[in-house]
Amino acid sequence: MMSDKTTNLSGAEEALTGDRSSATDSLMRGSGKGKVTMGDIAQAAGLSPMTVSRVLSNRGSVSEAKRKRVLAVANRLNYHVDIIARQLRAQHTFQLGVVAPFQGLVGTVYFGHVLQGIQQVLTGTDYHIALFDSLSEDFNDVRKCVNLCHERRVGGLIVVAPELSARFPETFANLQMPIIVVGSSLGQHGISYVDVDNYGGACAMTQHMIQLGHTRIGFIGGRNDLRDASQRELGFRNTLTKHRLRAVDEWIVQGEYETRKAFQLSMSLLAKSRRPTAIFAANDQMAFGVIDAARVLGLKVPEDLSVGGFDDIEASVEFVPALTTVAQPMMDLGRVAARYLLEVLNAAEPPGVLHKRLPARLVTRSSTAPPGREQPPIAAMPKPSKLSRLN
Repeated sequence: MMSDKTTNLSGAEEALTGDRSSATDSLMRGSGKGKVTMGDIAQAAGLSPMTVSRVLSNRGSVSEAKRKRVLAVANRLNYHVDIIARQLRAQHTFQLGVVAPFQGLVGTVYFGHVLQGIQQVLTGTDYHIALFDSLSEDFNDVRKCVNLCHERRVGGLIVVAPELSARFPETFANLQMPIIVVGSSLGQHGISYVDVDNYGGACAMTQHMIQLGHTRIGFIGGRNDLRDASQRELGFRNTLTKHRLRAVDEWIVQGEYETRKAFQLSMSLLAKSRRPTAIFAANDQMAFGVIDAARVLGLKVPEDLSVGGFDDIEASVEFVPALTTVAQPMMDLGRVAARYLLEVLNAAEPPGVLHKRLPARLVTRSSTAPPGREQPPIAAMPKPSKLSRLN
């Protein structure tokens, strides 16, 4: 692994024989040569040029003793001293891997904010981001996964919103790769994570709707394979139970965190003769889909239907009506993850496992209100003149 220690080099330097030291001294004094080459280092260290190349490029399998010997000689000869000195001082390289499913997450507001938070912390440091697709074939094969990170000189990993079934975070943790998970605990006590209080945020939104007087509340959930989705649904259900309200199964559907799917589900849900007077969508994008469906069906928000979301993305303020939602500190998730990894990689005494949950906050706007008059079945309403923007 790339986290092999490169400190305590005195033993490696003493291991250099007198002949090698003489060769090194000759090269340092200058023997008419210009730039020091890998061949010079190989000669001084008494090793093959191939071994030297593997060490300096951080590729291939080389014993710890030989690696230390090569780095010590390279440092003496001032061979790319700006790079070698860093390797001698540290236990890592200068790439942080950000692992996320490219399909379904990359390109979303959530991922963009998390990535922005990571980049803010790394700005002004020697570190850069390397993106990895957790759904690629390489991440389904442990050997390929490890080799991929090794080839790209990754010193630590930030895993964003992994599926509950993902096993590669545990694999890397077992291999002593510094790692932190964003958006899920994965149920692994030995793996660091930073998450949002999804359960508490869902409880707050459901409580808000109940306090407004709603007793018929529907829920549009996210993806079943993501922990945040399950926590939000659990918070919704438990809050209803706390207030002795029944969770109506036909009013609880899975929108997969997608606007279009939430729109389609809402068209069916709101057309029922007995429909909910409020709907809590597990993210803002799905809440937009609910509101669009209500408009197509001739329902007014919030007079006929209250709608709440989760995330508090920028568009939630600009939407008409402005969306009541639960704000989660998405950029802070990225900041906390990046700071933790930098501390693990650079501190003299690295921190232990981090388990941190950031608070979520209810933001009330115009899309929720007390329930209005009882609505007739949708089929009895005239056809709307304005179509949804999703069509």
